[in-house]
Amino acid sequence: MKRILVPVDGSDISLRGLKLAAQRAREANAEVHVLHVEPPMHYEELRTYALRPDLEELRGRACRRILDAAAAIMTAEKLQHVEHLQNGEVAHTIAQYADAHKVDEIIMGTRGLGAFGSMMLGSTALRVVHLVHVPVTLVR
Repeated sequence: MKRILVPVDGSDISLRGLKLAAQRAREANAEVHVLHVEPPMHYEELRTYALRPDLEELRGRACRRILDAAAAIMTAEKLQHVEHLQNGEVAHTIAQYADAHKVDEIIMGTRGLGAFGSMMLGSTALRVVHLVHVPVTLVR
């Protein structure tokens, strides 16, 4: 069975990618893997964490909301899917997941919710394209 990986970050663009993946999955009888990668905390977040011990819990809830939004789309499309949450550098984690789960295609947004997303054309997406050995469809 074909496997399609869709990294999601909660942005409209990533959810648009999920809708495209649902369409392709239906056409090819493929399995959809929804992946959210939570990047490591940066210095400012770590400083906040010292003042706000519940920051990790808040991040966990935010991740759950992202995956719940993706699940709602897949439910509306009447398609089964597999959800995964991983921590790490986003592009490398996506590439490692794709390799470990033998995905056949990745569908992802060109820009997400990253701090510099509006400045660069999907730096994460471009890094993924260079790291993987499967087709990547970029959605904008």
